[in-house]
Amino acid sequence: MKTDINSKILDMVEEELQAASQIKDVSLTIKEFNKIKYPAPKRYTKRDVIRIRKKLHVSQAVFAYLLNASESTIRKWEIGAKEPGGANCRLLQIIENLGVGILRLN
Repeated sequence: MKTDINSKILDMVEEELQAASQIKDVSLTIKEFNKIKYPAPKRYTKRDVIRIRKKLHVSQAVFAYLLNASESTIRKWEIGAKEPGGANCRLLQIIENLGVGILRLN
């Protein structure tokens, strides 16, 4: 698994280097480049949250643990009382696209 993560990281670095080498307009700032390359994460609805959690086959408690959130927060997201924002949307996007294994750091 560690090799898979290292391979993904190396692929990401290579992509960044290729993207940077293709920039024709050197007046483009790093901030502008990052907005193009890394747009803000999508908004996640209650259906999205439920879909991701069920795809992982985990309970709300386990999902909360994985996201470093409270069970109450997950419940509120899933009933539509609140929507995930900011860093939570980015984390959901990462998990949705790369799987929960990406959260393993060792």
